[in-house]
Amino acid sequence: MLAIALVGVLLCPSQAPKPARQDDVKSSQQSSSKSLETWTDKQTKVKLKDFQKALKRKKASILVRKNALDGLVGGKNALMIKPLRKFIEKDSSIVLKKQAIEILADQPKARLRSTVMALLKNARVTGNPQVHAGLIRALSNTCYEASDWKQIADVLESDYDNERIPVHEAILELVKKHKEQKALPMLLRNLDEPIPANVDVASNPPKEYWKARWHSWAAWKSKVKEALFAVTGQRFSTAKEAKAWLRKNPLKKPGKKRKKR
Repeated sequence: MLAIALVGVLLCPSQAPKPARQDDVKSSQQSSSKSLETWTDKQTKVKLKDFQKALKRKKASILVRKNALDGLVGGKNALMIKPLRKFIEKDSSIVLKKQAIEILADQPKARLRSTVMALLKNARVTGNPQVHAGLIRALSNTCYEASDWKQIADVLESDYDNERIPVHEAILELVKKHKEQKALPMLLRNLDEPIPANVDVASNPPKEYWKARWHSWAAWKSKVKEALFAVTGQRFSTAKEAKAWLRKNPLKKPGKKRKKR
């Protein structure tokens, strides 16, 4: 009876999304809309001077700030990394933060990784799911290293709130792209439909937790399977099936062929 009730709760239709605020309006110009050009230090300093001048205005409007960012689109120079980091940390607009992350991701990789990692460690920055997801994708697409996994290893399972789904998806995409073997335990824990093993024990989370977890799982369950395939080279329907295969076929180091089923 409890199981039936749980399914009923999980399948209830979600509320309609709230209307978008002014700062949620999409920017008319994304960093990908221009081909990249390596700017000289002199060019970059001129661009940054205009950028910072615009931001120094008291209560600069979102349009002014957007135009300031647009002035940096299409350029590549390490001098832009620090100002962009400051913008991402301080600006109030989620849309502009996302655009700034896109521009940041275009900058020289040798100087980029430490900044992206620092932003990922900043709870005020990652408190917004869209910004957090953007940073994870920037890391994945530019400068990810296996040692970075510890910074995001617990992020997906620490919060199954449905607003965090973009973050969950960004993590799963990273795992798939980099075939991150360290993510295997997390993938196995999130492969099967989330249902409480024993609803009577005191340690069992409340029904709100299971509702949020089920809806999140439903949104990205296919990404879990794709990531698991990227890591193992095999497709599985259940965690039990995957664990049985892995016991017989321990994963080898990346780059080496794995035994077929």
